[in-house]
Amino acid sequence: MTEKKKTRVIAFANQKGGVSKTSSALNVCYAFTELGKNVLLIDMDSQASASLNLGIDVDEEETGTIDALLQPMITNQVKYRSWAEIQSCIQTPTFTDRQRDPENKMQWITLDTPFGVNGRYDIIPSSILLAVVELQMGLASGSAGRYVPIYLERIIDVIKKFGDYDYIVLDCPPSLSGLFLNSVYAAIDGVIAVSSLDIMSLRGIDNLIESVESVSKIRPEHRGILGIMFGLFSERRKVDKDLNYYAKKYLPIPVFDSKIPESADAKKANSSMLLLSQLNKKCNAAYIDLANEIDFAISNPDEPVGSQKYLEPDEESDDE
Repeated sequence: MTEKKKTRVIAFANQKGGVSKTSSALNVCYAFTELGKNVLLIDMDSQASASLNLGIDVDEEETGTIDALLQPMITNQVKYRSWAEIQSCIQTPTFTDRQRDPENKMQWITLDTPFGVNGRYDIIPSSILLAVVELQMGLASGSAGRYVPIYLERIIDVIKKFGDYDYIVLDCPPSLSGLFLNSVYAAIDGVIAVSSLDIMSLRGIDNLIESVESVSKIRPEHRGILGIMFGLFSERRKVDKDLNYYAKKYLPIPVFDSKIPESADAKKANSSMLLLSQLNKKCNAAYIDLANEIDFAISNPDEPVGSQKYLEPDEESDDE
């Protein structure tokens, strides 16, 4: 009998918006498929940016969404969702590609090609109704004293049991909310803090660290924050290098070695319904490096990650 693969659950988070959190989640998922892994992205943001970037029509009536799965649980209509109900909300996005007709080299064929490369890339999309679900979640927790973070965890437990995924990746909302706590609690294998290289984004990391630590105390097996990643990094900008040094020296979490380079293709990706990794080889290579770093950190919990590898002996003793 074939052994069931272990499904890892991670989250991309920052309480500040506009730091490339969703873009990072989308492209790291793509990088995982290039490494041969099957990935399920769950969009936990009511803005539905991840869903829309993958070309999912969240306004289509037949489109199953994460809010539709959560809402009956929060309003106490059901305690669990079946695998069939969850499967109905899982979508495999595609992008439009063109190739030569093998029978007539003068003609082009338009294809809808799955995003996944060597692995599968699926998503449970979100919609604006997730904001309503968030309000209901707060009311349910306040009036009944119910422990909020169990809802998403129950859904993920079913996916782990019946699905065939190496990674479940959660795109957290940019706020301290019930949805955020649900996501962090469920991301038992670790949280990736995402920040742009500006001081305001880095200041928000302290609140993120505190929030994740509070969840980790409730769930001791939780890996906490695996590390912080930076997007739109430029080696030519002194301020980028200065802030990267500041983060390595003063933040109490590792800084991943992989930096996502700044690219004009980022805006082109949004407008063309493609991922940055599909348009820019340099960025694609950086996301693959980051995916490998994340995978190594999860598989080797006792090994140093990123900036931890370069700590001087006296700095290590200061943290103990």
